[in-house]
Amino acid sequence: VVGFNSSCFSDRMVCTPDTLVKIPFGMSYSSAATIPTTFLTVYYSLKHLARIQPGERVLIHGAAGGVGLAAIQIAQWLGAEIYATVGSKDKRDFLTLLGVKNIYNSRDLTFADKILHDTGDTKGVDAVLNSLAGEAINLNLKVLRPFGRFLELGKRDFYENTPIGLRPFRNNISYFGIDADQLQKDLPELANKLFQDVIDLFENGDLFPLPYTEFGAHDVINAFRYMQQAKQIGKVVISYPDQVSMKPTETRRIPDIHLDDIKLNDKFAYLITGGLGGFGLKTAQWLANKGAKNLILLSRRGAASEEAQGFIEYAGKNNINIHAVSCDVTDRDAVKKIYRQCSEEVAPIRGIIHAATIIDDDLVSNLTQEKISNSLNAKMSGAMHLHEASLDDPLDFFVLYSSVTTLWGNPGQAAYVAANHWLEAFTRYRQNMGLVASCVRWGAIDDAGFLQRNEKIKSALAKRTGSEAIKSEDALDFLGKVLVRQRSTLGIMELNWGALKKFLPTSSDRKFSEINLTVAHDEQDPDSAVDLKQLFSEMGFDDFRQFIVDKIRSELAQILMISENKIDPDVSIYDMGMDSLMGLELVTGLEGKLGIQIPVMALSETPRIHSLADKVIQLVHLESDDETDSSMFDSVKKIASAHSQDLDDDELRKLAESVQQSRS
Repeated sequence: VVGFNSSCFSDRMVCTPDTLVKIPFGMSYSSAATIPTTFLTVYYSLKHLARIQPGERVLIHGAAGGVGLAAIQIAQWLGAEIYATVGSKDKRDFLTLLGVKNIYNSRDLTFADKILHDTGDTKGVDAVLNSLAGEAINLNLKVLRPFGRFLELGKRDFYENTPIGLRPFRNNISYFGIDADQLQKDLPELANKLFQDVIDLFENGDLFPLPYTEFGAHDVINAFRYMQQAKQIGKVVISYPDQVSMKPTETRRIPDIHLDDIKLNDKFAYLITGGLGGFGLKTAQWLANKGAKNLILLSRRGAASEEAQGFIEYAGKNNINIHAVSCDVTDRDAVKKIYRQCSEEVAPIRGIIHAATIIDDDLVSNLTQEKISNSLNAKMSGAMHLHEASLDDPLDFFVLYSSVTTLWGNPGQAAYVAANHWLEAFTRYRQNMGLVASCVRWGAIDDAGFLQRNEKIKSALAKRTGSEAIKSEDALDFLGKVLVRQRSTLGIMELNWGALKKFLPTSSDRKFSEINLTVAHDEQDPDSAVDLKQLFSEMGFDDFRQFIVDKIRSELAQILMISENKIDPDVSIYDMGMDSLMGLELVTGLEGKLGIQIPVMALSETPRIHSLADKVIQLVHLESDDETDSSMFDSVKKIASAHSQDLDDDELRKLAESVQQSRS
């Protein structure tokens, strides 16, 4: 089968039957992949909306792309006269082979006047299939004849709210904004009928699959680079070497719920342990924003913090009932009593989030029974007591907060990791009982809880993971998806695996094989961890400069997909076909290879490879000087302290500068 759906860029997906049709006999999977979005969009536009008649003129912009080539086929099938724009000579030559006679340049704005000239007394065209933005819109309106149809495929002007004058529409011109995704979403029966009509045309030999350039599933980076350069004719297809498994798999229908539309019932109550502080309090605020009007927040100390008091005050002003209770979740009787009391006096409880935790870290050799119990009981006993108290209630969700440390362990957190592993196993236990349960492995949260109170640890963690902690707002957006989809266990984190794995003894485990595969290229690069400062001190200037030049040429060659010997280091990179997006990719790649931060503006200031290499050398030299100055300051400070000399930082800095000058 072949079909269309949202989020198709995946190795697997669940579709509704009305989005799939049988692949025509003898057609390959890759050829079939060129059909859905292109031909359905064009058929809907030209046949269903514009109702093109034989002899009418159709202007097709970007006619050598996937949609453009599909439009040429359908326009020819409808008997229309075709006018087209393309962006290169190769593409113009290709359209000529397809029998298109009227071809113009899409890279300038002269096409309108030329079309009006070429169409003589019957000036203009009857329909425009547009993908150009900005001023081109007015030019398209200029070439439309009375009763013309403007078919807008582009998105840029929609989102930028580009204004259009109404004067051209006095000539009975129709304007259609076209989005095939919305067609499938809001009018699935019509979408399926049109799609089947398209497939019938392929079965009858009236239409043919588009030309395509194929990339393997593990080569998507080069696929995107290829698209960036706008060289492709037709479609770019991502395929698997072994194509598609023909083994049937059992699937279940996903409820028709939009992930952003989660809405909690204001007649029920929702209970959160650890809900009066840290990430638990952020969760409570999020639930309130999603419509909850009755929140039961449990914590050992009650509403003791200013932040908790502030939320309670805000809730009171917004008709949100907060029942803040001081409760030890390790006490079974206390949890049961509070649960029943709140169910009767506040509102029936329909959701539970167990966010309570106690962090009492230490090395295994230093762990005591008390430390182990502190870490285990808050999570394990708390979850079990909530489970027992709510067994008779029809909950909408039962969420346990775990940690990504269960994936790879963490020195000093043996008990904490063990407790979270238990939560994940307990989630599966509840699900096997037919009860709702989800477990979220949270990564580091930037603005709540432990890391918010410990800036030094947050900074050290960022260096280790190679990325910043995630904001609570972003984290809770994912929680909404967990609640909708009832996922069993999901990890949510921000990390740089290449940086993190250096600290992980477990990084070579089989469970990480997929992610290790994605970073294999970086690991195989012998210069990925190059120490520029050391090379700078060991090499002569000319050799070091050539080393940097070679690195830049290598990275540039990968992005432009050309051989290194075709790159002239004295020619501006922008004259080689680079755009701003590619420039950002070049800077990012060089930073990863060279281990030094390069300002993006450096490309604008020094667009030639030799001058960019000189800029890199300058940055290395400055960093080396900064480290030397810092090292000298620390040495002087240590000596002064050893001799009981009480000097302030200004005096120490002057002394360090004096010593540095005497050495040089």
